[in-house]
Amino acid sequence: MLAPNNADRKKNQDEQQLSISDRSTHDEKYPFLSEFSGLIANMSTNEMEKDYLRLDQKNFAKALWEAENYGGSKMKCEKRLKEIYGSKWYEMTTIKENMSDIREYYELVLIIDHKLQWDKCEKLANIA
Repeated sequence: MLAPNNADRKKNQDEQQLSISDRSTHDEKYPFLSEFSGLIANMSTNEMEKDYLRLDQKNFAKALWEAENYGGSKMKCEKRLKEIYGSKWYEMTTIKENMSDIREYYELVLIIDHKLQWDKCEKLANIA
């Protein structure tokens, strides 16, 4: 039974929600996620791009990368760094420090797809 105090009631209701640190529940939902992450972490970017990413996945990863990295343009990044730091921006930072590698986005898209496949299998499976 919920406590009559509203503050206690809210706390009791929230206790049933999953948290990020609830590792055991996440492992049950996506049982091979750590193995899959290890697999893609050990492959080359070129291999990932050519052999494992479908065209739609590649385009999605590239769109995310461009959205967060000056449209994928080093010139735009340099222009923004000049606006922030002045004409001697290269003494304070580098383009590499301000632009992410597209590989991170490839890995993200593959992990998202892996989770979607497990979700789909879970819906189709009838475990009694």
